[in-house]
Amino acid sequence: APFLNCVSSTSTNGLYFVEPIRLAEPLSQSSWALIRAVAIELPGASLNSARFGYADITCRSDLLGFPDYLELLVDLDKQHLDARSQSLIGFYDLGVNRSRVELLRSRLIERGIAIN
Repeated sequence: APFLNCVSSTSTNGLYFVEPIRLAEPLSQSSWALIRAVAIELPGASLNSARFGYADITCRSDLLGFPDYLELLVDLDKQHLDARSQSLIGFYDLGVNRSRVELLRSRLIERGIAIN
């Protein structure tokens, strides 16, 4: 059985695939700063490292404090944000990683950074 502990917008496997986040306009320094700020407001999130267009974030689940790994990378077209969210422990995430990416997407849409 596949490990259902990861979702990625670059996955070719439908089980793991999550739509990339479409940006309302091409990435700029100011929109990137907002994306980072919104991402680290996610539950249990802390920023490990970031550069323009890339962020590496650890999210700890409320329940057991297990670390999940969230990676954000803006596509070369600067119009899409690729997201990968993966549980570092365990083989099944109960949909937590997909929920995290969708929460990020909806919060970015609310702020006008992303579009449906």
